[in-house]
Amino acid sequence: MMRILCFLFGLLFYITAAARQPQQGVAIKKNGQSFQLYIDGVQTYIKGVGGTNALGVASASGANAFRTWSGSVESVKSDLKLAAANNMYILQGISMTKDSASYFDENYKNKVRANVRELVQAYKDEPRILAWALGNEIELGNANIGAAWLFVEELAQLIKSMDKRHLVITVIAHNESALDSIARLAPSLDFVGINSYGSIVSIAGMVNRSDYKGAFMVTEWGPTGFWEVPKTTWGAPLEQTSEEKRQVYEQRYNNYILANKRCLGSFVFLWGQKQERTPTWFSMFLEKNVKGLPLKGEKTPMVEAMQRVWNQKEPPQTAPVIRAMRINKQTASDNIRIRAGEAILGEVDATDREQRKFTYVWEILKEATVLGFGGSYEPRPERYGKAVTTDGGQIKTSVGEAGNYRLFVYVLDNTGFASTVNIPFQVF
Repeated sequence: MMRILCFLFGLLFYITAAARQPQQGVAIKKNGQSFQLYIDGVQTYIKGVGGTNALGVASASGANAFRTWSGSVESVKSDLKLAAANNMYILQGISMTKDSASYFDENYKNKVRANVRELVQAYKDEPRILAWALGNEIELGNANIGAAWLFVEELAQLIKSMDKRHLVITVIAHNESALDSIARLAPSLDFVGINSYGSIVSIAGMVNRSDYKGAFMVTEWGPTGFWEVPKTTWGAPLEQTSEEKRQVYEQRYNNYILANKRCLGSFVFLWGQKQERTPTWFSMFLEKNVKGLPLKGEKTPMVEAMQRVWNQKEPPQTAPVIRAMRINKQTASDNIRIRAGEAILGEVDATDREQRKFTYVWEILKEATVLGFGGSYEPRPERYGKAVTTDGGQIKTSVGEAGNYRLFVYVLDNTGFASTVNIPFQVF
């Protein structure tokens, strides 16, 4: 009898202890109309960045994850070292085409299957991986078709047969029809990633109207996109100043991400620098190592914005505030046209909360003509003349060749922050 009692007591102790152990792996729990993400039993809200640039700055600013768009076994191994060093998780991308014809091509699909098996087999037990992300906006080309989403479903089932720890998602643009297709044809996905820029103000309505009833994450968001803004009469999109971007980053995070109970978190774009219509449009850091341009990858006001919203308190150092920029007393919306060789007076009005002394870097770039699609590579536009550094907020210059251009100014406070603004103009 005593042996039985001891056995039962030991069993009860074991069961109780096991119940106290954190749940292993990543899971989503639903509570009424809300969803929560758990990692090893700990409720976790994702404060993520797009890319692997300056992850030490990201972690110190309050971020806990970063996103990649594709990867090999070797590149993921390298990224996992970055994740461990900065105490972050990875939303690991798996590249898929936007070309609908490929989803009827067994050779293409076999390559993707092989890539998925290789990656998942290598990292199915890796605690720093949050989820596998199948494709990025595959519907943007012509792949919002049944065959594509059925293949996503097949891959999701394949991953789940190999990997019991991680979640599986796909990433779409702000696209209600894609959500409807996923709801019907890819039910094995754990949640959906949505990339949304200016349209993020309507993301709640779009998700709620759709047939999709699960959780989502905003996997890219940031400034208003070049496809969403006013343009000059010759078609040049008008980019927000970095101060305007700072304001919308904070508003969009607080009002449309943090406030949405179906949203598991987000990945702000881009925690780095890229050329996409301009070198500054989506870049949260400035360029570095560009010949003739004395920039060193400085932080923009959008980094300040994320420090503020992630931590819900004022950051210790803030960026310069650009109030306005003009060319010959005209603003960007004035469709500025200048005769070849005519004098150009560029002026910028900037201030600083810490009253730092500014350095101004100016350059004229030709309007981008080699354009990417869906975030694909674009070359940096050609510079006209040389970059110029001034101690004050004015520059006098001229352009002798007809064409479409932009005058850029970078306002540096020499503490590691810089603000940007540019105006398109036409020379005839």
